[in-house]
Amino acid sequence: MKVLILGATGRMGGGMAKALKDSPHQLYALSRDPTSAKAEALKSNGVTVLKGDFDDRESLNQALSVGIDSVFFTTVPDLQGGDSDLRQTKNIIAAAQSAGVKQLIYGSLAYPGTQEGFKAIYDSLEPTNWVKLYFHRKLELDQLVRDSGVQYWTIIRPPSFIQNHVFPEAVAFIHPDLPTKHQFKTTFDHSIPQWYVDGSEAGKFAAAAVNDPDRLHTKEVKFGAEALTAQEVVEKLTQASGVPITLYQWPEEELKEALMTNPYHITCEIIAKMGFDPEIGNAEKYGVELTPISEWLENNKAGTWLSA
Repeated sequence: MKVLILGATGRMGGGMAKALKDSPHQLYALSRDPTSAKAEALKSNGVTVLKGDFDDRESLNQALSVGIDSVFFTTVPDLQGGDSDLRQTKNIIAAAQSAGVKQLIYGSLAYPGTQEGFKAIYDSLEPTNWVKLYFHRKLELDQLVRDSGVQYWTIIRPPSFIQNHVFPEAVAFIHPDLPTKHQFKTTFDHSIPQWYVDGSEAGKFAAAAVNDPDRLHTKEVKFGAEALTAQEVVEKLTQASGVPITLYQWPEEELKEALMTNPYHITCEIIAKMGFDPEIGNAEKYGVELTPISEWLENNKAGTWLSA
């Protein structure tokens, strides 16, 4: 098959390209600048890079005109209140429909908690609540894929990426005190575990969908490598960094301030109320082996605060 990976330099798309590198499929990617360093790296791994942009419908049409059978995509959430993610998703799906693409694979997310727990908290939030608006958009994008009318569709639902606790661009926003004060600050209930995974391994499930479209058609693949409490995350970060990390215990007034002003901490506090879904950790039924979190941390220190 001819497979177009939209977002091939991202974690999920990059993981998919790696998983399909030695397959018989022909791999394609889209780049605003096909001569960039990232594009050249894809080419060196056998990926044909085409010029295009998610906002440019004509460039999508042109890319798909080479006879693409399967399209993987994920869109970046628009956190500024706009609709770029919705607009781009509609562009990609419309272009795929017009070109007669057989398969759509969408990189979404695992909704927190059980289905009942998620719905109860989601329904209780005010319509203007940031978290409700975020999940409303994700639910809308998921439905566009289900309603696309393509022969095969699959939605990949990864949980939290362990990269978010170590990569500089994520840590600067989520855990700024982690590299300097070695404090792990989270408003997520310390007793409730979260599922974690190496984000790139979401690409293994996308690759599985390409290799067996019938089996994964209409599947919404939820998975996680390990379910960890905040204290267990701290222990793994301590082991990987060689530096004692502490789980921050919030003073009451500081916690109140965080839950009024910090979008990340507000989100964690709401998600904690949705509970924990034990069924997410089921990678083995898809024939995919996931990397344990401690192993990933040990092998991926370069470019993170762990190596400082």
